[in-house]
Amino acid sequence: MAEKRTVEVVIDGKIYQLSGDATEGYMHEVASYLNQKILDFKRQVSNYNKLDDNIKALLLEINICDDLFREQDKTRKYERDKDEAERESYSAKHDLVNMQVKLETTLKELENTQRRLAETEAKLAAKEARERALSEDEKVTSIVSGARKKN
Repeated sequence: MAEKRTVEVVIDGKIYQLSGDATEGYMHEVASYLNQKILDFKRQVSNYNKLDDNIKALLLEINICDDLFREQDKTRKYERDKDEAERESYSAKHDLVNMQVKLETTLKELENTQRRLAETEAKLAAKEARERALSEDEKVTSIVSGARKKN
């Protein structure tokens, strides 16, 4: 359990003792926040010092509640934005995985097509070589036949 500490702070010109398990710095920040709120009221409300202390306290409480609600709204908005960003990130990752799978499939298809092309080219080259050989044989046969006919 955190150690409880007591800190003297000045709020609106009066010394108070704040106790809690928060750090001394945090408690001074709270006092500073309250002093700034009171100072803002003194600047905005011309007859602030003439108001009843209960009214002053109520105005301060309402203003602090307003700050709290605004910060909660911001937090909710940031949470929604974060959730949306996470959804978009998940979607992008999903799309990336799909694209990687498609790329791998396409690369395999390309390899198969290149292999088949090489096989077809080899068969074509062999066929052309056979045809040239046959053509040469036919020429030789024709020449020999022609020579025999002349004899």
